[in-house]
Amino acid sequence: MSKTDEDLMSAVCQGDHAAFAILVRRHTPKFHTLAYHSLQDRDLADEALQSAFIKLWQRPDSWDGKKSMFTTWFYRVVINACHDLRRTFKNTQSVDESAFDLLLPPSDSEQRVLEESQQRTRQEYYLELAISRLPASQRDALNLVVYSSLPQREVAEILGLSVKAVESLLVRAKRSLRKHIAQYQEENKPLSALKGAL
Repeated sequence: MSKTDEDLMSAVCQGDHAAFAILVRRHTPKFHTLAYHSLQDRDLADEALQSAFIKLWQRPDSWDGKKSMFTTWFYRVVINACHDLRRTFKNTQSVDESAFDLLLPPSDSEQRVLEESQQRTRQEYYLELAISRLPASQRDALNLVVYSSLPQREVAEILGLSVKAVESLLVRAKRSLRKHIAQYQEENKPLSALKGAL
């Protein structure tokens, strides 16, 4: 029978490397997804997650099992690590539109497939760009609800807010995303497929 996160954390508090390794293996995929969507860069996501796990190893007693579940606490640790990295490394990436203007193959069916793929790539890029421009609180709430698939009650606990405050953040985030997407559409960016997602 596998040990619970709480059992493993008790062992980590005693300096148990094996328990720490199990926690890392168990939780890396979902927390990396959160870090990636927060930072929109795989290398920075790796760095944020590594920083969060280092904090867990160095200060496991900063988690209080009487106050919250391990995952609820660790979401907060990862989000804080992402915020620290975002402050340190401002996102200076810009899209190179010429990268989308690839030579199209001669076949009509292949051309259609390539155009659809380029359209999806553009849509994903501009949606992520719009999310990156949200205030941190809105971005965190959206990432936790959408990409981590957490219930609003748990998101509220992670962010230290009421459920109503989380609902308000999500409403404002969606409003801002609609505004950004409308702006991109006015600039003739083909994003019509995004409207339905919001």
